[in-house]
Amino acid sequence: MIFVRSFRRFVSHKGFDEKVRNEIRRQNKTNKYLFGGVLALGAGAGCVVWMRSPSCPLYDGILYVLRKWVDPELTHNLSICSAKFGLFPIDYSIDPPILYNNIKNMTVFNPIGMSAGYDKDCTVPYQVLRLGFGFIEVGSVLPKPQPGNPKPRFFRLPNNEALINSFGFNSLGVDVAVENMKRARAKQQKDPLTKDSLIGISIGKNRNGEMLSDVVHCINKIGAYADYIAVNVSSPNTPNLRDNQRREPLMKLVKTSKEALEQLDKRVASGDVSYVNTTKTKPLLFFKISPDMTTEEMEDVAEISLNHKLDGLIVTNTTVSRPEHIKDELEKIGNPGGGLSGKPLKELSKRAVFKMYKMTNGNVPIIACGGISTAEDALEMIEAGASACQIFTAMVYKGPSLPSSIKKNLASLLQKKGYKSIREAIGSAHMKKQ
Repeated sequence: MIFVRSFRRFVSHKGFDEKVRNEIRRQNKTNKYLFGGVLALGAGAGCVVWMRSPSCPLYDGILYVLRKWVDPELTHNLSICSAKFGLFPIDYSIDPPILYNNIKNMTVFNPIGMSAGYDKDCTVPYQVLRLGFGFIEVGSVLPKPQPGNPKPRFFRLPNNEALINSFGFNSLGVDVAVENMKRARAKQQKDPLTKDSLIGISIGKNRNGEMLSDVVHCINKIGAYADYIAVNVSSPNTPNLRDNQRREPLMKLVKTSKEALEQLDKRVASGDVSYVNTTKTKPLLFFKISPDMTTEEMEDVAEISLNHKLDGLIVTNTTVSRPEHIKDELEKIGNPGGGLSGKPLKELSKRAVFKMYKMTNGNVPIIACGGISTAEDALEMIEAGASACQIFTAMVYKGPSLPSSIKKNLASLLQKKGYKSIREAIGSAHMKKQ
């Protein structure tokens, strides 16, 4: 710019060459372009940094457009692609110590996790953890690839902040999931933000598969990458799957799953395989149960969990029930079948958490799942008996800031209620009932 001003002083001199005048004009124009380019780059960089924050308000607009105009399953797939290409925001906040807890040999620094069903093929667990989650459950992973049920199979109920899905265990199969987990664990272990976070893996059966052999196959293949294995016996979208929650089949399945994990541990001890997980030990064994069980069925689950020393339960999956207050909205989308998740599931899930904690005398850790969308919801589940909570549907409506928001507000709520640690809050609602 100094160069240009100097030339301008000479421009007024009589006889100054026209070529020099043109050169000055050219340089002025170049400087303007350079200045504009620098401004654009700066604005672009600022926008990228701004969008790296989960609380960036631009996400509200993006989510509104997607919910309003884009098919739910396509939106879900776009979300996975965005995460895969590094377009997810990142939560850099430190987990408050009041949230630290242990579930058996797992240290949970933050009790808010992403539930199974979002990342079915273990494609982006590392990127999801960076949103501010303490853990993620990927899957459900199946032995063989299968397409799932015909489309459309994913529906929104925005007035009730709910979803209905009838996916039917669409999966690329365990071999693809293993390769994805190798990459995810390699990234996670190098990242100070996520290296202590946990990854659970939900496993299930193929539509035409046999439950016992399918579960054993999945544990053998992918168990070494899991901090916990969650056996899914409660999806309503696979025929006869929920029959495995009944007493005899469940007892056999728990026993078989534990034996498969013991065999995995022996293979690790012999040097055949290595644990590529956060805990560096044998994965814990959880079972995910339905919110639609009878009290008698729940009592059977509680008894088997205690007698066979199950490491934990995930309470609950989606429901096939339809509350009266959502029926008008259901009619508008054609009353689709499938599992209902989101706000209408909350009370059903909370009652199941409360009952199961009471039936097991608090001796079987519970991860609550169903209708959680605020820190208040999470605390209700924890006081009912949950050691940790999972969310998914609420993210569709509230965006990527939700996990960090719940985490922060939950810490404040615990302090306001006089808890020194989340451990004091777990099951405290049962003390109040006495």
